[in-house]
Amino acid sequence: MGLHLNYELRLPGSTTAAEVTALLEKVRAFAGELPFERVSDLHLPEPGSHDSRAGGLRFLASVIEKVSAEEGVDLISDADSVRGFAVWPGAGCETAAFAFMKRAAEGGERPEWYWHTCCKTQYASVIGDAHLVACHTGLVKMLDYAIELGVEVVVRDEAHYWETRNEQRLIMEVRNMNRIVAAFAGKLADLGILAEGQLRAPIFEHRRFERLEMG
Repeated sequence: MGLHLNYELRLPGSTTAAEVTALLEKVRAFAGELPFERVSDLHLPEPGSHDSRAGGLRFLASVIEKVSAEEGVDLISDADSVRGFAVWPGAGCETAAFAFMKRAAEGGERPEWYWHTCCKTQYASVIGDAHLVACHTGLVKMLDYAIELGVEVVVRDEAHYWETRNEQRLIMEVRNMNRIVAAFAGKLADLGILAEGQLRAPIFEHRRFERLEMG
């Protein structure tokens, strides 16, 4: 449970693998200039390779690889073609993957390079509001830069920063969700469901957890 930044990335099917790689290198270099905790190397797979060093990216690709339907057309992704990198924005924030893989209809129609994923940024707020803003807006800056490079980007920001560009709105949405999660987690703890050794809840690490729990 938590607020996510969800995004889809698309490039025309006519884009060569070399052009996709060059674009990803530019975005990765841009990410390296942001105050992120870490940026991974760029993963460039060999056909059929299952490089254990890029297991997380390959796993995400295999999930997306499943047939998806858009506008009545079944589109099938090729996980073996995935290339990209990951960023760790900072403590409390999930890893975000920036990648592309080939996708097309069964007969080869509607080819494109495609990616979609999400990153939960809410618990960066456990560190503080400024840290939350840095993590969340840093990811948005990367998506903005990708658009400048010609990538088609679709975003669904559950904290509503993408469409408003309002840092106070971001903080408010996260605070509201923190209160909801704290109340829910507190109830589970009272019932013994969140006892030590069972489930973990990042909201418990918030320095104002008890106040959040009370609403």
